[in-house]
Amino acid sequence: MTISFDEEDGDEEVDRHDGLVVSLTISNCLMMRVLIEIGSLANIMLKNALESMGLQEVDIIKKANALYGFRGEPTRTLGEITLPTYAKGVNLQTRFSVVDCPSTYNIIMGTPWIHKMEVVPSTYHQTIKFPIKWGVHQEIKGDRKLA
Repeated sequence: MTISFDEEDGDEEVDRHDGLVVSLTISNCLMMRVLIEIGSLANIMLKNALESMGLQEVDIIKKANALYGFRGEPTRTLGEITLPTYAKGVNLQTRFSVVDCPSTYNIIMGTPWIHKMEVVPSTYHQTIKFPIKWGVHQEIKGDRKLA
């Protein structure tokens, strides 16, 4: 299946410099401010987002790792948690590294989720497209207000 983007996918009012920010259902909770980030080698969940879902630190598998941001400074994770992630008809078990640090976003969906979902993101068009098993593609539009 070919996935492509054209001008009909875009929004003339979109600031072409915004990150691609969407809302996704994770563990039966609608999570807003989810950044789709092709440059992230991990799916990252902020501790406060985890707590807003009714989960606690005891639910995290203690497996601390270091994550490095664009400044090269390491941030230690609290561990990992695997949660169901629902996107337009596709339910996928997704592993998140949990961090306790300030962020504009609740969750960062990185290349592990992008590749497993076969998502094709376009920051220019502010949308992601992906195939589903019925031979059609689904689309999730970015949220300009959240970005």
